Amino acid sequence: MRASAFDPPEIPPAFWQRTDVRSTLSKRDMGALFELLKQQLQLSQIRIGTAVGLSQGRVGEVMRGERGIAGLHVFERIADGLGMPDDARLLLGVTPRKNPRTTPTTVGTYVPAAQDSDLLQRITAAKGIDATVIRVLQGETDAIRLLDRRMGAPSVAAKLEAHITHLEASLSYSLRPGNRQQLAAVLADASALAGWQAIDMGRLPRAWTHFERATRTAREAADNCLLAFSAGEQAYVLLDLKQPTEALSMVQAAYEETRAAVPHQIRGWLLAAQAEMAAAAGQETECRRALDLAAREVAHGPSGDDLPYLALNETHLARWRGNCLVTFGDPEVADELGVVLDAMDGSFTRAEAGLRCDMAAALYVRGEREEARLHLARAGELAQLTGSARQRRRIRDLTTRIGKAA
Repeated sequence: MRASAFDPPEIPPAFWQRTDVRSTLSKRDMGALFELLKQQLQLSQIRIGTAVGLSQGRVGEVMRGERGIAGLHVFERIADGLGMPDDARLLLGVTPRKNPRTTPTTVGTYVPAAQDSDLLQRITAAKGIDATVIRVLQGETDAIRLLDRRMGAPSVAAKLEAHITHLEASLSYSLRPGNRQQLAAVLADASALAGWQAIDMGRLPRAWTHFERATRTAREAADNCLLAFSAGEQAYVLLDLKQPTEALSMVQAAYEETRAAVPHQIRGWLLAAQAEMAAAAGQETECRRALDLAAREVAHGPSGDDLPYLALNETHLARWRGNCLVTFGDPEVADELGVVLDAMDGSFTRAEAGLRCDMAAALYVRGEREEARLHLARAGELAQLTGSARQRRRIRDLTTRIGKAA
């Protein structure tokens, strides 16, 4: 009997082992996957849509590249609906299926072979992750980072969480030391990014968990740059918990541990972070000292493609300097920040929101309150665009201060 358009598809196990199929799963390209299901297994859009819980029209839009899939729950529904085996699910970045319920066993009884088979499947799936796949995984982190900078954390947080789940599973079952080290570095980078996103969204306990994973996997990767960066960013959790002295101590410890093993750009970043923590702690002398040392390091050149998570050059450092010194009411800060605003890369949407906040604070200190309000209004628009709870909180506080002084 001919299969109904609404019957669940029976997909042979060999389909999930095809190179082109595994590539689409690694890239999370559901349009290409649906196209392969249509071409190789003659599945109609209706049948695919019925299986995965999408309308025929939506399936067609995904196949034509007009719409994408973003939600982790949708990826899980697709994996469930198509009956993906665990190795395919891991490539897609969703959790393996639940182990089937087994009958209770007495102490000393051997556990049924289904659990052994499940473990073997996961180890076998991890074997398929080679240098090419690792580059794809790093590329996904870099793509999420770009979207985060321009559109804000809420737009990509779920995607990054699923990506991390996939990386963790891959690392857990990877047998080759070289692969493990490379996977650990990708996971450390993704975890540090997720930590910063969590800070920006005001989820500090979650941020701490991400940074703990980032520093742990950076050590496994033997990557001192990632270790220094992750530990430095983790200190911002303490800063947002109103513990600036502890935050300063944490960044200083990271600097002392890694300074001899990291390049100028990382040292400059850690020193600038020290300056921000010192400013928050009211230590102006320490703040200015750290800023001067950071400038010397950054003068050696900006960060490059080998440090994709680090955006630091003389313009970014000048922005950072203004953020620090506005705390002490430095009268020259407003002019310096104006130069930075003119030179800043417009793709750093969230960073511009912070810069506009600093401009407003500096102009307020100088008595130019109307101009301060204009910058604060623009900062509010950008913070709304990126969904930055951290920036919105700062804007609220500054708006209150300016309003009371009016």
